[in-house]
Amino acid sequence: MIESRTNIRNPNSIELVNVKGLYKKFCSNTKYNMIYGMQEIAADTLSLNKPSKTLRKHEFWALNDLNFSLYSNEITALLGVNGCGKTTLIRMLAGIYDTKIGQITYNKDVKKVCSVFAIKSGLNQYLTGVQNIFLKGAYFGMTKEEIEEKLEFISQLSGLGKHLNAPLGKYSSGMQTRLAMSVAMSVDCDVLFIDEGFSFSDPGFKERCFDHLRVTYRNNHKALVFASHHVHKIEELASRVILLDKGKFIDSTYDVSAGVEQYVDLCR
Repeated sequence: MIESRTNIRNPNSIELVNVKGLYKKFCSNTKYNMIYGMQEIAADTLSLNKPSKTLRKHEFWALNDLNFSLYSNEITALLGVNGCGKTTLIRMLAGIYDTKIGQITYNKDVKKVCSVFAIKSGLNQYLTGVQNIFLKGAYFGMTKEEIEEKLEFISQLSGLGKHLNAPLGKYSSGMQTRLAMSVAMSVDCDVLFIDEGFSFSDPGFKERCFDHLRVTYRNNHKALVFASHHVHKIEELASRVILLDKGKFIDSTYDVSAGVEQYVDLCR
């Protein structure tokens, strides 16, 4: 493990998430994956399933002994080439994948955690933009009252205005992305995870999102973690970089430019 080149952290930040000895393995063979799955279900039923660090045939480590913390008032970029474990890590942090080996511990003050993956999932082409806002908001765990309070914010951020009363099927792909991402931006959570969610091309919308994220997650004791391959977006938004390679922790630095350089070197 390479030590961080810098150790500059906001003096007002607090630890929100601690990751200790985290492992995750998968099976690359469909037949063996089904066999192992049935074996684990049977062992769980009999309370005999004990986590093992031994790899069985066709298994590989997607994450291998990760140890780090996430802090408030920070926007952390997860970097690494395809297959390095970024999406797996985000899904484990968000509670989508179970944790069998290692620990993910949240500060008691963390009340709500949200994750953004396939940004347009859950949208209905036959409903209006406004109706889809309520649908997508519910997807993120927002109440009807919370969504109503955020309608003006979503309208302004998305820039969709009168289009919100039209069926989503009349929207372009970019307009649908702006609507869905604006709902995600409106969620009031303590820790937000975004996996490749900044793939929109509208520069004005991107800047509005980035401005909102900087204000929200570099203050107010919240944290944002995002995975992306877009170097310029990382340098614009991140205050910290965590670098992964083949499931292993490589570096953590607050020197974002240096972190991006390391990532570029890994891609060569």
